[in-house]
Amino acid sequence: MNSEKYPIAVTTFYTFAPLSEETLNEWEQKIFTFSESSGLFGLIISGAEGLNATVAGSDDTIGSFKALIRSIDGFQDTIFKDSRAESIPFKRFKIKRRDEIVTLKRPEFVPASSNNNHLSPEEWEKVLQSEEDYVLIDTRNSYEVEVGKFEGAIDPEMHMFSEFGNFIDRAEIPKEKKVLMYCTGGIRCEKAILEMQSRGYEDVYQLEGGILNYLQKYPNSKYEGECFVFDHRVAVNQELLPSTTFKLCPHCGDPGNVRVSCALCESEAIVCAECRSLSYGETCSKNCAYHLRTQSIG
Repeated sequence: MNSEKYPIAVTTFYTFAPLSEETLNEWEQKIFTFSESSGLFGLIISGAEGLNATVAGSDDTIGSFKALIRSIDGFQDTIFKDSRAESIPFKRFKIKRRDEIVTLKRPEFVPASSNNNHLSPEEWEKVLQSEEDYVLIDTRNSYEVEVGKFEGAIDPEMHMFSEFGNFIDRAEIPKEKKVLMYCTGGIRCEKAILEMQSRGYEDVYQLEGGILNYLQKYPNSKYEGECFVFDHRVAVNQELLPSTTFKLCPHCGDPGNVRVSCALCESEAIVCAECRSLSYGETCSKNCAYHLRTQSIG
């Protein structure tokens, strides 16, 4: 990767490891203090079941941050998924305490092992290249799936991850079927696989480290399009560099790739296809959309 054009390091990770209230308070303070002194930006979601984060900074900052995280008891083997950015893709640094570090609304589902039927990118690629008799499920929300997905994957058409259980019930996938699941960085599959196993599915597997880990090894292979990320880059391409195709739609906030010239101020903008089909679709902002509607009413 071109570190001169993309000088900002971005890394995402999760680790499920039990943390007491005292330990959480201690490490949240240590990490926050580190962010203030090092220029770390991003979001960490913390809870009794572990940590889930995406952060950005200089190469030195991210290197020191990884060492800090791995010094926490139970976090020694944390896997980090790295990408690059032209500038810091976050406005600030935040730590948010939650009951679940990824919200399935099933707090009783906590991985008991660091490897619950994981497939490495190499194993995943071998299955996709050499097998045919399996069901491939994308566990992300529909607006993420629209940006890119694995060839032949099922979109559960979810608005929230907590809808995954309902999808399993209505999909009626045979219990004996081999099931492959994936998400952005792996964390949603850690809980989705428990949801499936609780319903009697045994031949079910998850992509270790998610799409981001896979693309580090296999760009331009079985994954089609780009990968949505939860920061100002909106998506990363097959080389894990910031998308030049997708921006957040100024009207709804979903990713969009339809270029328009604002009907009011003539500024160039990118909107999503759904908003483009509406009466205010060819505007660059909610403000211009409001004034355009006001003019048409007047």
